[in-house]
Amino acid sequence: SEEALRKTEKLAAAGRLAASIAHEINNPLESVTNLLYLLQTHPELDSMAREYVSTAQAELARVSEITQQTLRFYRQSTFPVQTQVGEVLDSVLALHHSRLGSARITVERQYDPAVALFGFSGELRQLFANLIGNAIDAMVGGGRLIVRARYGTGRSLRGGWCDGVRVTVSDTGTGMSEETQRRLFEPFYTTKDATGTGLGLWVSDEIIRKHSGTARVKSRQGEQAGTTFAIFFPKDGLNGVRATLSNDAAKEAANA
Repeated sequence: SEEALRKTEKLAAAGRLAASIAHEINNPLESVTNLLYLLQTHPELDSMAREYVSTAQAELARVSEITQQTLRFYRQSTFPVQTQVGEVLDSVLALHHSRLGSARITVERQYDPAVALFGFSGELRQLFANLIGNAIDAMVGGGRLIVRARYGTGRSLRGGWCDGVRVTVSDTGTGMSEETQRRLFEPFYTTKDATGTGLGLWVSDEIIRKHSGTARVKSRQGEQAGTTFAIFFPKDGLNGVRATLSNDAAKEAANA
């Protein structure tokens, strides 16, 4: 447990360092972007040179997007806001773009851009990043990653059925044993040996509960192996978060 906590602190320090580097990189990135724009409009450039400049601009845009996503991961939301689920999922997939390509994983996006959640956007991004990252790790020889988000009904944390938002992350990886599935959300439990801390899914479970949500996992090994995480966020539960914050604000105003 002490070793896992040390690893967690190292990860936190690495996150702060990455955010600092990303912030410093932004300024020269803007300068290079402007210079490339001026170069592309230079009258003496031939068509091939302009094509090279366009390629450089596209690659630079990818670098800029990665730095922005790094900053978003570190700057967690202090207050809950209306969050577009599709935008958050797109940002997480963009961050894993290189890993997905090198691992020969195809991505299927099945979500409506209009689907929204009232919650802590930074924590939701962390949750989806954990699930997608684990799915990528499970598909060593390539495979399919299916990400869905839609409005529907499900069971809330209190046990009743209600309306809300369902997000599922499915992979065609190696699957999990029954023992792993039973201990999935235990702190410090990991199957990744030296590369895992055993805290990713534990933190994810805390984020789901904080939003009054529930999680279901289906996994199988052998033929047609794969894993599906289905997360349901109840509409009433999220409104409960809003109501709690409103009450807290009212109490603070009364005390003042």
